[in-house]
Amino acid sequence: MKQSIELSRRKALGLGAAGVVGAVAAGYATAAPATAAVRADLIPGTYKPTSLTTGVITGTVLKPYNTSYADLVITRDGTVLENLDIYGDIKVRARNVVIRNCRLRGGKHIPSSNTGVVDANSAYCYNLLVQDCTIIPDRPSYYRDGIVGHEFTARRNTIMRSNDGIGVFNRPGGSVYANVVIEGNLIKELTYWSNDPAHSDGTHNDGIQVQGGQNIRIVGNTVIGSIVTGAGSAPSPRGTHGGCTIMLQQNVAKLANVLVERNWVDDGQTSINIAVGSKYADIVVTVQKNFLGRNQFDFGNGSKYPIRIISRSRSKVSGLFTNRWEDNNVYLAEGRNLGIRYDS
Repeated sequence: MKQSIELSRRKALGLGAAGVVGAVAAGYATAAPATAAVRADLIPGTYKPTSLTTGVITGTVLKPYNTSYADLVITRDGTVLENLDIYGDIKVRARNVVIRNCRLRGGKHIPSSNTGVVDANSAYCYNLLVQDCTIIPDRPSYYRDGIVGHEFTARRNTIMRSNDGIGVFNRPGGSVYANVVIEGNLIKELTYWSNDPAHSDGTHNDGIQVQGGQNIRIVGNTVIGSIVTGAGSAPSPRGTHGGCTIMLQQNVAKLANVLVERNWVDDGQTSINIAVGSKYADIVVTVQKNFLGRNQFDFGNGSKYPIRIISRSRSKVSGLFTNRWEDNNVYLAEGRNLGIRYDS
């Protein structure tokens, strides 16, 4: 059994001085804040997140914490972790926990089952905030995502080198509500493993994977479905393309009140994948006003999937034709080379 460390409540630190947001261009703003106060003024979806607007705030001096890499099990409501360089996977089992402006390294072991650098799967996890953090595991693993679970807000984080970037689902056997907000993050360069126990063809690295639940808001993120090869792994047969950049599916529970809006999405085998699955009669989601790139995996002769919907008859996708190409601001349309494709 791995060592656990109980964390006590910590006082939140102040925010920095205010700054300005850059000029509006191509329908969105180019933001370049340097402090927390400036970042707090940013409105998700009005600017494209980059390394300048996500992750640990430039100039912050971080205090090393838990350098033994032991699991951090948080059970005290209201715990605040701020301005820390945190070693070890974080297990949140409390209400109203805040993890802000921290470097999160995860554990140095290979987990025995699916988890995350921040694991919010506990029934006791409620209203977790992970904000302005740089999440890059020191020991990438096919079992270690960036953030995974329910009842959390992930805001303005940089997430790289994990298996999936963010995983979302309500607690199996618990409430139908996932209650997740994902906004203003930068997710890219996930770690591919050829020897994934769950898949014979290697890891299916998804930027954001939604597997079930209600009340899920994904707004104003930059999500790039790119991969790097893990140490000792064979390279992916799909090159640097991951799985689905944003995956909406129902293998844990039926989705409801799901919004995917004004994100910058590119790469992957599919950039936005909508899969009804076999458990439910239909899938109902809103996917609107997103900006799509063109760097998806080529399945042959230019066959790509910017937006892929598995079943036409069983899928209800509001806002589908309000999505645009990022490079020319033209609306996507249905067709092999037009951006939106149905399997059946």
